[in-house]
Amino acid sequence: MHKYIVQRREEDAKAQVIRAEGDGIAAELVANATMEYGSALVTLRKLEAAKEIAQELQGSPNVTFLSGNTLNMLNIPAGGRSGMGL
Repeated sequence: MHKYIVQRREEDAKAQVIRAEGDGIAAELVANATMEYGSALVTLRKLEAAKEIAQELQGSPNVTFLSGNTLNMLNIPAGGRSGMGL
């Protein structure tokens, strides 16, 4: 039993090293692409992240989506703060 636990921890450690190396390579690729093609890749990643977040939140009954125009109609500043201590 102890041998199994030790082997499992060793494999987990190896997996973490491999993940970290992969993340490093990915970061290098993103940096190179940004230098070569500009910030379009970063913008694309932001849009993908926003889409994933919206998909997660749409299933929650406690979330309401307001458009920018709705915020203007309610006289709520874009930062969500008003002069009334909100």
